[in-house]
Amino acid sequence: MKKLLNFILLAAVFFTGCKKNDDRYPTEIPLARVPYVNVTIDATGSQAINLLNLASFQGKYSVNLLYPSDAPPSKVDVVVIKNGVNSSVKVIQAGLATFPTALTITAAQLASLFGTPIALGDNYDIGVDIYTADGTKYEAFPNINTLVLPYGGTGQQNQPGFSPTARFSAICAYDPAIYQGNFVVVSDAFGDLNPGTVVVLSMVSATSFKMTYPNPNVTPTSPVPTFNVVINTGNNNITIAQQSIGATIYGIYTNPTVEATSGSVAPCDKEVRLNITYRVTQGSFGGPYTLRLRKQ
Repeated sequence: MKKLLNFILLAAVFFTGCKKNDDRYPTEIPLARVPYVNVTIDATGSQAINLLNLASFQGKYSVNLLYPSDAPPSKVDVVVIKNGVNSSVKVIQAGLATFPTALTITAAQLASLFGTPIALGDNYDIGVDIYTADGTKYEAFPNINTLVLPYGGTGQQNQPGFSPTARFSAICAYDPAIYQGNFVVVSDAFGDLNPGTVVVLSMVSATSFKMTYPNPNVTPTSPVPTFNVVINTGNNNITIAQQSIGATIYGIYTNPTVEATSGSVAPCDKEVRLNITYRVTQGSFGGPYTLRLRKQ
């Protein structure tokens, strides 16, 4: 009986303590309308920071509205962080209210903002703190849970053409003289080239090289199959147009090809990483699979 009485009292407290309008999201809290603001790198400027010539870096980028007819922000502050550390955020330009606006950042400015020289592998991400019409501020890089971001956790950041941040990375500029001669396989996620296998690279142009592909599972094996790799010398990223590497692979699949839309060269380390997708007439082997090479 005592247990029953306690239950009745608890139920009474529960039902009298709640109101009809009690919801997880009270209707008194209005939904914020946050504009989509793009930050995009201009192809006419530097695509990366060349450590071998810091003075040449001209990081051109623009701040624009993804939907110009939508409600604009009252203003934005253009900000930057270093190496993904949100607590390092610095203001590049405050109170920007004209869209689109083209801007430029230099290596000297970045070094001054963060108080340290630029080093190989440093990444600088530029975004905008958004102020809505009612004065609410949404930070590009809040030092808290990402679910409070204006677009965080909703999938809205995946809107076609939406680019809320732009990155400039510090690299060693591509040198075609490095990417010639014997390279050895460091690792092959596809599993066909053993570590230590020699791959020969030869220059095709100042922005591309040809490499042998001595895969024993591809026929014919003589001459050794080759394919071309194209380098974006602005940021050291690579691409491989879909190319044939033989007649068969594994003896049963026909017309094997390779293709890559991502990967990079690292001239300081004399390495190359190719994220390759392998296809045959019968379909695809999935992937991409990373093939990592280092100069012998």
